Amino acid sequence: MKPFSVALFAVLLAGAALPASAQTQTQAPGLVLSTGKVFTDAAGAYISVSVKNAGTATVAEAYVACEFFAGNRTLGKAATTVFSIVGGMTGSDQVRMLGASRATRAACAITGQK
Repeated sequence: MKPFSVALFAVLLAGAALPASAQTQTQAPGLVLSTGKVFTDAAGAYISVSVKNAGTATVAEAYVACEFFAGNRTLGKAATTVFSIVGGMTGSDQVRMLGASRATRAACAITGQK
């Protein structure tokens, strides 16, 4: 697993505003983010994320950040990188927030691409 990039860490540390709902939305040119349901277990919470590349060129990396909530209370933020999304295809991964076992929802966004 690749560590956070410095730029992504700075965005998360600064508390970048994320949309309230993230079912399906376009956050970066040619990329469409879809999210699944928030699940919890003894370790924390996780959500499946998919990034569709609507363009023709391969996207080397798409950065997806999620903020987890219990009701209206913020529990924290976590992120993942979806690698090598070929044009017209969809890449997927999970975003996991350790210690967020009370999470009821998450707001996710594509925060960058390479």
